[in-house]
Amino acid sequence: MSASGKFAGVDFSEAEVEKLTPDLEVSGQGFRCNRGEFVTYWRQGRVQREVDARISQCWIIRHGDALAGYITLLADKLVVDEQILEEEGVQYRTFPAVKIGLLAADRRAKGCGRRLVEWALEYVATEIASLLGVRFMTVDALYDPDTNPPYNASSFYERFGFQFANLDEVLPPPVPYRTMYLDLKPLIDLLSGEDLEQVNIDE
Repeated sequence: MSASGKFAGVDFSEAEVEKLTPDLEVSGQGFRCNRGEFVTYWRQGRVQREVDARISQCWIIRHGDALAGYITLLADKLVVDEQILEEEGVQYRTFPAVKIGLLAADRRAKGCGRRLVEWALEYVATEIASLLGVRFMTVDALYDPDTNPPYNASSFYERFGFQFANLDEVLPPPVPYRTMYLDLKPLIDLLSGEDLEQVNIDE
């Protein structure tokens, strides 16, 4: 099979997501991403070094021995200008969060990036939120004004319900990204069955 057809006909919408471990050998040879730096991060070992240093953890999707995509997660804090949980009696403006650090998918692997984000949201909502306090997912959505048109990753994350932490931020931003966040509580309640229990109580 030619390199260009390695993912032809593959549906990644329910692909298995695997944690990157020392015994999981994936070279990334032939990995093609719209942003070349994410290919470099993998091939030059940056992703593995951050995992080894316990700065982040990484999960991947592969097809055979070919890397289709990867995502890293790390601890973060969300800082906002207003009290977004004031109606719940919480008057903080800084909140615990889990951050999507790196997200890269081979441009030929249809649905891989979406699958990785959906998996990450469910993983944090079910596995992490049950162990410690975490209310939000965050991401620094890349914005590159030097491409034509400007590369703007925020439109991808908006599909999942992410919103901007700084609504007054102008374009182009002072840094090459815009911080976004997603409230995990509705998903946590849904997956834990609390929404269903509440319906039964109300009835």
